[in-house]
Amino acid sequence: MPDHENRTFDTEARSRGFTGYCGLEFTEVTENRCVVSCPMRPELLNPGGIAHGGLIATLTDVAAGSMALMADGRAHPIVTQSCNIHYLRPGTGDVLRAESRVVRKGKRVCVVQVDCFSGDGSLAAVATYEIAYLSC
Repeated sequence: MPDHENRTFDTEARSRGFTGYCGLEFTEVTENRCVVSCPMRPELLNPGGIAHGGLIATLTDVAAGSMALMADGRAHPIVTQSCNIHYLRPGTGDVLRAESRVVRKGKRVCVVQVDCFSGDGSLAAVATYEIAYLSC
């Protein structure tokens, strides 16, 4: 495992673009866990008034990618190689929260588990991601 001093994680840079539009906030970033929150607002809801499935996919993807970056410690590009999301119940409440952890880290791929919680703390979705480390 690389030492913590060599790790680079710029939460400001990671909060730009689409991530910034969604309002995602990094609430905890350590070498063992990454927590990303999303304050809910009307444009992030589906017609039924609950969190859009695409928002949950974005939230879990950002949490997974950020965790893979922290697990590796090198500054290089990453991409989502695959993901599997199980939507368990509607995403509701004022804030959604995604908590990620590494399942297995290899030289080229990192497998990350992400749990997504509704505002009341109930489990809304469970996702597994394969994040590929690109060599440029």
